[in-house]
Amino acid sequence: MLVAALVLGVRQRHQLAEADAPAKIPEPVATAGASPEIDILLGLARDATREGRLVAPQGNNAYEYYLSILQLDVNNATATDALRETLPFASQGIERQINHRDLEEARREIALLRDFDPTNYTLIILGAKLDAQQQVVTAEDEAKADAMRRKSGG
Repeated sequence: MLVAALVLGVRQRHQLAEADAPAKIPEPVATAGASPEIDILLGLARDATREGRLVAPQGNNAYEYYLSILQLDVNNATATDALRETLPFASQGIERQINHRDLEEARREIALLRDFDPTNYTLIILGAKLDAQQQVVTAEDEAKADAMRRKSGG
């Protein structure tokens, strides 16, 4: 019952969402004999993939749909293959987020991909890059604050 409500809510959000630039990644093939919930989630995941919504926006992206499928059917080969095949593309998007200093979104996206593959080397590197960028931003913010204190104090 909860899954059905989730699927309906996700379907409504999906219909209202604007499409991003399409990703050029392979589209997974449907599995025969899947439950109606899984079929709906597979359709939503395929749409999200085609529209370039691999890990964003939160709650309406291919990764979250495929992970939901794996919660319903831990052995679903279609979802597992799609997650594995799209990980490099999603990682590139995360790196762009880090480079544009959208650090909170990058942190959320890395955590999402780690739900599927917690020991992935690329994700470890992206996590380190995110931490380094956070240190740079923090140092810049502290320097700005010091400059403002000096300016107002003297």
